[in-house]
Amino acid sequence: MRKSDLPFGSEFSPSQINLSQILELAKNHGGDWKAFETAVREAYFESYATSEYNRKKLANNAKLGMIAYGLIDRNANLTEFGLKIYELRFDEAELSAELARHILLNLHGITFIQCIQDMQAGGQTVKLIDLREWLDERGVSFPRGGKHASIMRLWLEKAGVFIKGWQINEDRLREILGASPEDVEVISIFNREQKAFLKTLANLGGGTHPSNEVEKLATITYGVKFDEKNLPKQVLYPLSKAGYITLERGTKEKGRGAKPFYITATEKVEKDIITPLLVLLRQIGLLFKGL
Repeated sequence: MRKSDLPFGSEFSPSQINLSQILELAKNHGGDWKAFETAVREAYFESYATSEYNRKKLANNAKLGMIAYGLIDRNANLTEFGLKIYELRFDEAELSAELARHILLNLHGITFIQCIQDMQAGGQTVKLIDLREWLDERGVSFPRGGKHASIMRLWLEKAGVFIKGWQINEDRLREILGASPEDVEVISIFNREQKAFLKTLANLGGGTHPSNEVEKLATITYGVKFDEKNLPKQVLYPLSKAGYITLERGTKEKGRGAKPFYITATEKVEKDIITPLLVLLRQIGLLFKGL
């Protein structure tokens, strides 16, 4: 079975545990995972109307969730990140925001967010079974029937990234990631297809590329559907006019029709996108709002 890319979170959920308290338990029992599990069971699962074995299993799952989220190691010692947010345990808002930032930047959270945005932009209701398929197309998997995506959403909701259900608070998302509206203004004039094409080209890291190959990669990466016949008019010419790409028409071959354009990113891509927004471009892609 393929390993999940989203962190395991069964019983490590804000609806079941208190993050500040469980970090304190790890601090007190770090190095003795059995004592930690016992403390977690007594704090959160002792009152469950089930067998002693199942209560121990629930506590073990909570421990495994903390490991998967990078908060403790196998012996229940706080990790470097765990120690960092342990210091925030008396500030619930900042604690939740720091965990959300960690999820977004280090646990495929941004791909998770962008995938939901893509589904909603296409008028599709977000359901776990469909979300799993969309994420899998982007190289991010989680087990069929797993709680991974639901618990990730709950932690992000705790920090205000989700407002209700799958509705994303984009202002809060930018706030947590440290990106201001000014950061995205430079290319906000472009539509969704143009942004996806430009981001894909920027991520290729230079050189000249056939437009149809960039288009295919943009579709695979971001789920954006292009009108192939109107690609020059709808995407290439506007980006060229704005100074972000140069176009070179391929030669026409007998019986094969016209070749695609060859696309080269200009210095504006480096100046306006890659350099000032390197972290956002390569780690979170937030400058392409709505992808």
